[in-house]
Amino acid sequence: MKRKILLICMCAFFLTSTGFAKMGGPGGHGMLPPGKWWHMPKMVERLKITDDEKTSLDQLFMEKRKSMIKVKSEMESKKLELEAIMEKDPFDEDSALKQFEAMHVTGQQMMQNRFKFVLEVRKLLGKDRFMQLKSQFRRFHHGRHGHRKGRMGPPPGRSHGEQMGWDDMN
Repeated sequence: MKRKILLICMCAFFLTSTGFAKMGGPGGHGMLPPGKWWHMPKMVERLKITDDEKTSLDQLFMEKRKSMIKVKSEMESKKLELEAIMEKDPFDEDSALKQFEAMHVTGQQMMQNRFKFVLEVRKLLGKDRFMQLKSQFRRFHHGRHGHRKGRMGPPPGRSHGEQMGWDDMN
């Protein structure tokens, strides 16, 4: 019994804190850069993003943010309910499992919302520009998160106060 409770708690923690809640910006970590990258001058220049495309991306972004606010609120409510179930005596294992499953479904909705944004961006940009965007993001992400074995501190040529931005990418 204690093992099941521990397993449920660990799964709930993983699900809510790492698996779904921290997938990155609007596109989801690893797929698209976070934030409104289509307003960064160098990205606009590199991807040849038109004013109409910016407007479309702004609208998509706003719709996505609104839907994510609702789903995140739902997730928080479900986490709170699970917490209450876990603290009750006598403990109702079936209720805990049902609540955990409900959280899992909400987490899947979050992932699906993020992926729908990626799909819309892909449709808007087309294959070539989408692949270029992914390539730029990967280079930025690897440079920023220091995939340099054994090194601490900022990248060569930068002070600790400087951060690498999209405009730094070649």
